[in-house]
Amino acid sequence: MSDITLYEIGVADGSSASPFVWRIKFALARKGLAYRSEMLGLTDIPKLFDGRFATAPIIDFGDRQMNESLAIADHLDAAYPDRPAIFACAAERAMVGFFDRWLLQLILTHVLPIYMLDAHDGSTLKDRSYYRQSREAFFGRTMEAIVADRDERLPELRRAFDPVRETIAGQAFLGGQEPNFADMCLLGLFIFIGTIATLPPLVADDPLIGYVERGLAAFGAETVSLSLNLGEKAA
Repeated sequence: MSDITLYEIGVADGSSASPFVWRIKFALARKGLAYRSEMLGLTDIPKLFDGRFATAPIIDFGDRQMNESLAIADHLDAAYPDRPAIFACAAERAMVGFFDRWLLQLILTHVLPIYMLDAHDGSTLKDRSYYRQSREAFFGRTMEAIVADRDERLPELRRAFDPVRETIAGQAFLGGQEPNFADMCLLGLFIFIGTIATLPPLVADDPLIGYVERGLAAFGAETVSLSLNLGEKAA
């Protein structure tokens, strides 16, 4: 039995959908580390570890508990140096830190207003009241009002991924021929969107769909069974 326990956020159908949790699932797969999975709702998080953590993922190594995805990845490399590296060098780690900020500040700002109601409707019943109250308090509007014009805003989200499309036109992944942690971050985001979306984020022939498929295949059996709603159906 593994000594590592990963606490994940479950949605209504039992899937693990948190993009930040998936980063760590990919990182553990890269390291070849077995772990126990414990599914949580958002409202369960404050009940764990004396309320020390407000977000997932939470990972318990037995002698320490952590919850920031980049810090967890750093720890995995430090604690298991004999296994495949998550970060090949300090320069790659620095660039991934920049990529993470780009993803959070320039991509998620487009994603959340489009898929907020989908995320609410796809969450577990016990989490929906908290999800609605917390998001509406932050945005100052109802979720229905926030997503009302999402069809008009979807092209802007699609254009925001252009740097990724241009990069993968000449290589399989952001990390080159093999996915790196930047890919793990982006794949996690697409898993989140594709799990809860009622509005596909991409057009049917978008090269990002093939990119996601390659990425999931690279990380093995747990990911290839995912059914994601990412691309519009071809006419």
